Amino acid sequence: MIEFVIYDDQKEYCNIILDAVRQASGELFEQCDVKIFNKYDKKFEKTIKEDKLAKIYILDIEVPNSKSGIDLARTIRKKDWDSIIILVTSHVELSYEALKAQIMLLDFICKQNNCVTNLVKTLKKAIHKINDRKVLNYEICGMSYRIYTDDILYIQKDSIDRKCLIKTAYNIIPVNASLTELMDGLDDRFYQTHRSCIINTERVRDINWKENIIFFDDGSNIDYLSRDKRKGLKERV
Repeated sequence: MIEFVIYDDQKEYCNIILDAVRQASGELFEQCDVKIFNKYDKKFEKTIKEDKLAKIYILDIEVPNSKSGIDLARTIRKKDWDSIIILVTSHVELSYEALKAQIMLLDFICKQNNCVTNLVKTLKKAIHKINDRKVLNYEICGMSYRIYTDDILYIQKDSIDRKCLIKTAYNIIPVNASLTELMDGLDDRFYQTHRSCIINTERVRDINWKENIIFFDDGSNIDYLSRDKRKGLKERV
C-alpha cells in the first residue's frame, strides 16, 4: 500500500492534487492512504517517522507561517532517502533553489502550467517506481510492515531471543522468522555467508579476506564469514 502525503495551505490546490492522485492510482486508490496537511505540525512529524508504508510526498514550496516545501523535504531526507518527493509551486523561479538543495526530487511541478496533467504523469512514474521495488513483508505484534530489500545490509540470527535482526542503513528491525524463511523472500543479490548471517552483496563495499570481515557501504561491518562460504562470496562480489 502507498501513502500519499499532500502539503499545501490552499484547500483548492489540495483538492486538485487529490484529484491527480485519484487519476494516477486508478483502481488502486481505494487501497492507498492519503494524508493532507495545511501546515507542518506534530502529526506531520509523526508521519515522517513512520516506516510501514511507501510514501509519495507532494509538497507546496511556499506555505505561509509554516515550513517551506524545500525545508520540509530537507527534514524528510534527514531520516528518509527512499520516499518520493514531488514539489509543486506557483513560483517557477524557485526551481533552481530546489535543485541546489540536493533533496533528490522526482519532479518540480508548476501550478500554472498544466498542473494536473503533469502531476498525474509524474505520479504514475512514482507509483510504478514503488511497485517495481521488491519488498520483504513481516509482522510485529500483529502489525504488517514492509522493508525494501535494497535497503537491507544484512540479516543476522539472534540466538538469545530466537529472532532475526534485519540491519538497514537506518535501523535494526527484529522479526520473528528464521533465516531460511527470510531467504525465501529475497532475490539472488542475497547470500548466506554464515549459518547465522545473510548479506546483501550489492551493499558490500569491501572484504578483508584475511580477517573474514565484510564492510558495507554505510560504514558498518560484520565478521560472519565461514570458510566454506568464501568461494561463493568471491564469485558474487
